Amino acid sequence: MSYRFGQFRKTQLQSYLTPLEYSLEDLQVQSSVSQSIIFVDKAVQLSGNNILMGQDNNGNQCSYYLRFRVQKHLNDAQSINIKIVNTNKQKDNIRLLKTIAVAAGPENTYSTFELVISPNDNYTYNQIWFELNRELIDFNTQNPDDTYGRTMQITIERLDKIYNVINFLSPSLGGSKILKQIGVQGPPGLLMSINGEEIHIGRSGLYEINHGINTTFIGFIIEADEKYFILDYQY
Repeated sequence: MSYRFGQFRKTQLQSYLTPLEYSLEDLQVQSSVSQSIIFVDKAVQLSGNNILMGQDNNGNQCSYYLRFRVQKHLNDAQSINIKIVNTNKQKDNIRLLKTIAVAAGPENTYSTFELVISPNDNYTYNQIWFELNRELIDFNTQNPDDTYGRTMQITIERLDKIYNVINFLSPSLGGSKILKQIGVQGPPGLLMSINGEEIHIGRSGLYEINHGINTTFIGFIIEADEKYFILDYQY
């Protein structure tokens, strides 16, 4: 079988991210130690067409981008679990994405984080939960509203659905949605979603997949007026 080659440049599309509507809410959580101890975590609540899906209605893979910042605490570090949750299910409804560490520091300073979210096929989630790992100080601190423990100050900077560039390329691929090999040239640190994985371009400014792995999803975390990249591909 003969392969063909193509090239895609950043300027060929105007938008790579579609913002989702959400609300950031307090989430009261009962301590496993005592029913009388209630902590307050944070949750991003989504609804309707804004839920996180492993696949869309056409069976295409979906990936999402989340960027947020956490205000530091002066005297203690914070360890936070990031989870996606389907509150409409009772079982198999929670998935841990990662645990982040926020170092102690002046309370007017922040740590910023970003991650790619790729739910499993046929799974949907309507909530992103920020769960603070509790320590002794949390059980010994009672707040004016009778809840306990430290509280997190979180700001959501972006929550977007990532566009799969292969959908744009598909007509020129004869309807195919598979790339046999890819090479990306871009600024070091450029964030991509490739087959649901979070990938950063390294210091060389180059990233390649040429070991027989088919690429069915490639998206770029990039805004219209930022950066550049070139995607070379074989199909």
